[in-house]
Amino acid sequence: MKLEVLDKENKKVSDFEINDDFLAVKVKDDLIHDVMLAYEQNQHTGSSNTLKRGEVRGGGKKPWKQKGTGQARHGSIRSPIWKGGGVTFGPRPDKARININKSMKKLALQAVLAGKLRDGEIVVLNEFSVATPKTKEVIMILKNFNLKNSKVLLVADSVNDTLIKSARNIERLTVTRQSTVNIFDLLTHKKVLMTKKALEEIISRKG
Repeated sequence: MKLEVLDKENKKVSDFEINDDFLAVKVKDDLIHDVMLAYEQNQHTGSSNTLKRGEVRGGGKKPWKQKGTGQARHGSIRSPIWKGGGVTFGPRPDKARININKSMKKLALQAVLAGKLRDGEIVVLNEFSVATPKTKEVIMILKNFNLKNSKVLLVADSVNDTLIKSARNIERLTVTRQSTVNIFDLLTHKKVLMTKKALEEIISRKG
């Protein structure tokens, strides 16, 4: 498959050849679903924490005597049935992890990337850089590709502070490196701007 490599003004610079073996990968939808599920689950901080009856303050004394009051018997105000008492089966700060083999992650990433390449949803750039931290300059580049109002993923081989500062105020633009891109990023963005060097790096890691 031959792709056009464009500059920031949407003008053709050269061609980029991709081996058909990379695009011919076939995986079951279950694999992509499992990798997506693991990614989303592993993003949870697991910081929710409720207090059990043994952790609630107070309650050292029996509220009233066992018999003779006409009321139900109680041993502590920390009981879960009391207001302000402990919580039964509440969330605890335990982070559940889903482990996925690296080979499965690579295969899923390759399948999603190949699908977006076949569908023409990836634009290959010779480079993407800005000289000074100006949001206007990045917006102008997006305008050149008619992507100003689209949800766009930018995958660059070099992401410095200047690029981050220039792109962080653009609401529908996500910037990432080729070393950290994942199928969640690719599937949640319809259009992808990717530098040639970043694409070459991702393809070289497929094995």
